[in-house]
Amino acid sequence: MKRTIQIVLTVILALALFVSMSSAQGIKVAFVDSDIILRDLPEAQKARKEIEETVKGWQEELERMSAEFQKGLEEYQQKQALFNPEKKQAEEKRLAELQQKAREYQMSKFDTQRGELGTVQERKLGPIREKVLEAIEAVAKEEGFSFVFDKVGDAVLLYGDAKFNITYKVLDRLKRGAAVAPKGK
Repeated sequence: MKRTIQIVLTVILALALFVSMSSAQGIKVAFVDSDIILRDLPEAQKARKEIEETVKGWQEELERMSAEFQKGLEEYQQKQALFNPEKKQAEEKRLAELQQKAREYQMSKFDTQRGELGTVQERKLGPIREKVLEAIEAVAKEEGFSFVFDKVGDAVLLYGDAKFNITYKVLDRLKRGAAVAPKGK
């Protein structure tokens, strides 16, 4: 009886495996390297340059604030022996406020959760990413791919045969300005 059950289970398992393998043959998979697309796409290059210019301005302001604090600190250290307690306390408070102001400025611009940098990046790169996704979808539908993975990011791609790399097809479509709306939409 045990032997019969084992044989039946083995046959069922083999049939299930055969059915899943035969249906999987119709699935085509491709991958893209979004770093290459965003590196080579002129729109993305322009957006990155604008972001870098904005960040440069913020960094210059932060450096100015830091230099102001450093200068004040050096002056304080040189003259503190001459200060009466009230003047000493007032200078320490002023320096602490300068330092706090610089920290707050840095957080307001560069903090990963609430900083303005994330907002600027999303405003400049968000529409470009959306356009890239539309182009990927259009190329995938034209080429008959069921799935497209990104080499970059959370979807780990340990190996990818170059013939399934559609990065340059997507990039070409974006550069030509071809309609990116996939067929059937």
